[in-house]
Amino acid sequence: MTHSGLPFWSPSGGETQRRVLVVEDNDTTRRRLREILRRDGYQVHEAIDGLDALKKVSTARYDAIVLDLVMPNVDGWQFRQTVLRHPELAPIPTIVVTVQPLREQDRYALRTPFVLHKPFEDEAVLAAVQQACRMPRAEEPEKPARSDVEHGLFWSRRGEVACALHAPSAETERWRDERWSAIPRGAGKNRVTYQCQHCAGGVPILRTPRPRS
Repeated sequence: MTHSGLPFWSPSGGETQRRVLVVEDNDTTRRRLREILRRDGYQVHEAIDGLDALKKVSTARYDAIVLDLVMPNVDGWQFRQTVLRHPELAPIPTIVVTVQPLREQDRYALRTPFVLHKPFEDEAVLAAVQQACRMPRAEEPEKPARSDVEHGLFWSRRGEVACALHAPSAETERWRDERWSAIPRGAGKNRVTYQCQHCAGGVPILRTPRPRS
């Protein structure tokens, strides 16, 4: 899984403009969150559900994520669980947006101190995102110059290829019985591009590098 790591500058040419991903299936709420953040100088990208968001975080770097929990296809809970399994994505500060109050075990599962309850005020959104973007990222692991594992895709002994969302958890009996493991870098010897067999159209999270000419 790769990130561009390119700087995005504010119109003033001064400070770096923060990039935020808003994950919300309701068009009205998503537009409102977008306008709140854009007025305050953030660069905003949008995702309509968790699956759309997984595709976006696999190709771009974000300073914060605003995440609705109740969505079709892949909901916020599934998205968060998947992100937490990726060392490169887990440190991204996430603001959870919910209608229902969260229990203590829910907050523990989501691993975030930032929770907004609907209906929310503009000031509450800005305060949460500003605080999230100021969080130290020292715990984020540096991307190694060379890694034996390409994060994002896994395969089983019987040849099934799946992303972190569709692969079984490493703690399950299925993982052990079918001998799942992460696909190593260089698998396919520069001739094969691996994709999740369960995502619509395949999500090309892992691409083996082409040989340099």
